[in-house]
Amino acid sequence: MQTSEPVPLLIDGILISAQRPVLRLSGGTELETAPAATEGRFRVSDPPARFDMVSPVGRVVHIRRGGWSGRVTSVLGGVILGDARDEMNRQRDLTVIAVAHDRVVARAIARPAEGGRFVMVLPPDITGTGRRTGLTLGIAGSDHVLDAGRITFSPAEAFAGIRPAYDRSLDLAIRIKIAAPEIREAQQWGDYHYAISLAAALERNGARAVVDTADKWYIQPSDEDVVLVLRGRQPVKLSPRAINIMWMISHPDRVKPDEYSRYDHVYIASDIFSSKLADQGLGNLSCLHQATDATVFRRDARVRKRLQRGLFLGSSRREYRTMVKWGLSSKLPFDLYGGGWEGVVPPQILRASYVRNADLPDLYSRYALLLNDHWETMRESGFLSNRLFDGSAVASPILTDNVAGLSEVFGDNIAVASDASDFRTKFADCLAEPQFWQERAKRAQEIVHNAHTMDHRAAEMLHMIRRIMARRRL
Repeated sequence: MQTSEPVPLLIDGILISAQRPVLRLSGGTELETAPAATEGRFRVSDPPARFDMVSPVGRVVHIRRGGWSGRVTSVLGGVILGDARDEMNRQRDLTVIAVAHDRVVARAIARPAEGGRFVMVLPPDITGTGRRTGLTLGIAGSDHVLDAGRITFSPAEAFAGIRPAYDRSLDLAIRIKIAAPEIREAQQWGDYHYAISLAAALERNGARAVVDTADKWYIQPSDEDVVLVLRGRQPVKLSPRAINIMWMISHPDRVKPDEYSRYDHVYIASDIFSSKLADQGLGNLSCLHQATDATVFRRDARVRKRLQRGLFLGSSRREYRTMVKWGLSSKLPFDLYGGGWEGVVPPQILRASYVRNADLPDLYSRYALLLNDHWETMRESGFLSNRLFDGSAVASPILTDNVAGLSEVFGDNIAVASDASDFRTKFADCLAEPQFWQERAKRAQEIVHNAHTMDHRAAEMLHMIRRIMARRRL
């Protein structure tokens, strides 16, 4: 057996576990289990409506029978789309898991705010081999296997079948518009690297994508079937001939209300702000948080010895950034990377004015604590910084300012400092208790790689483009 953690899914009265699982009622009474015919599977005798499963490391998972719904709607290559709901608590986020033989191979988050929809990206050890794999998709902590959720995944068949579908309906030029003025300056803009990663993910999913800086926005209208605007400092003139999609990842204060209606669909990187717009009557929008490029910010199983220091990376923005101000007042050790700080902070904490995007994963992994803050408008409106996703993707412990909506995405796995005193206490605790902070960072890493990568976002966008094309045909 390859797994030591029980699978948190009761499949036809069977639990999958390398060892006999410990099951308890809320009062502590243990439930009887018996080995099933297949090794690593245990039958639960008369399972009650609710019980707890205790893993070998002491983690408790609550299991409930009944009251769930969900289905798989499509399998596109290594991407599985569907929806899942807790009918007894419709506001609850769910984790959908894919089980292969004796282990969980993939996870995805289904959010009520997004209609319960989920996007699951299968890992390379499933999609990158020639073998067929039986998968069962269900809701973690339930007895519910999704409708059409028993899949035999064959890489050869899945990827052979995806190309004709894309050739018919998505052989389109997708042009991603960013606010960087021209290509020579673009390397200094975070949106440029973000857009390049998104374009690569769209390409991996079978589309064609190009990134346009502001000086190239309007020079190739004949090769522009889909316009995807990463909304920056100014609006983009749109052609009604193209499919027009906005992804607002920052600066919500810069967009006037009438601009939203010009798009076929608007993605908002905030649950809070998208709900606010929906309450105002806008119907062509949905929440889509920022994401990481998992080909750059990879999982790394190596145990690294981290510097017992904090790291802040960011420009001065002609102001004293919150985390830098608190860091200096705390007298705790941290290093600063970014432009515009000369003459503003003590020179001994400055390390470099610029870091290449490709070097960020290694930089994040060197430090005990990654410090992060937000523009005021983004913090209040719930736009989670991309650094939260990138840093978590490489399991870096993070301390951020109090941004709205953080716990809805990351739970309590990213620490929040509400003021300078709170900052000092939590920074010091991270240096004193690194294992505890690293365990939280690993949980945040799982959240990001299971639901918040560019491949997840590309799959969602291509799904939306197909829906818009179908509407236009009708």
